[in-house]
Amino acid sequence: MEDRYSKRVPVECSVAFAGESIIGEGRVIDISLPGCLMEISESARPGDYLRLKLLLPDRQPAINIPLAVVRWVKGNRLGIEFIRSSEEDGLRLRRFVERHRQRTSISGWQGGVEILSAAGE
Repeated sequence: MEDRYSKRVPVECSVAFAGESIIGEGRVIDISLPGCLMEISESARPGDYLRLKLLLPDRQPAINIPLAVVRWVKGNRLGIEFIRSSEEDGLRLRRFVERHRQRTSISGWQGGVEILSAAGE
């Protein structure tokens, strides 16, 4: 199994998507840089290209991913790789994942000292 670019963090948010032969809505179960795990009711195949609108639970406008690819399908779950986004949306997504990762680390604290990297590193 190959290593991920970054650790996935659990999240629950809505996603709207469209591709050449598929359109619909679903939910994101976890997210990382550069991808996510989606659950949808429509049928998709590995290699399908999609446009995504991620509605993160941060009360900000949707993050647009104009190009993503389905890397794997298992039942109604899809492994998605983000290929292209605007610089602004990419930065928002990176900040969201980093904040969420830190919260997950802190909420899992069992005692002792945990050192988190400084913001911006």
